[in-house]
Amino acid sequence: MNGLKFIHSVKALFGISTPNEEGTKKQTIKELLQKLKLRRITLKQELKDESDLIKREAIHDSIKIIKKQIKKGKEILDE
Repeated sequence: MNGLKFIHSVKALFGISTPNEEGTKKQTIKELLQKLKLRRITLKQELKDESDLIKREAIHDSIKIIKKQIKKGKEILDE
């Protein structure tokens, strides 16, 4: 997955749509990584508060996906 594809997939995840983007690709990735990290923290809090087993599993799966996206974003920044 290249940088632009990563940006588009994360934007789709958060529902962000900006037709005229300013800034560099790396700056955009940094901003998206920050949002992913905040979302992960929110999901962890929801996981602690949730008592329904099915919802807990769904939240846990979401955390795994976000963790992978954060890792991929960091790899792209290191390139």
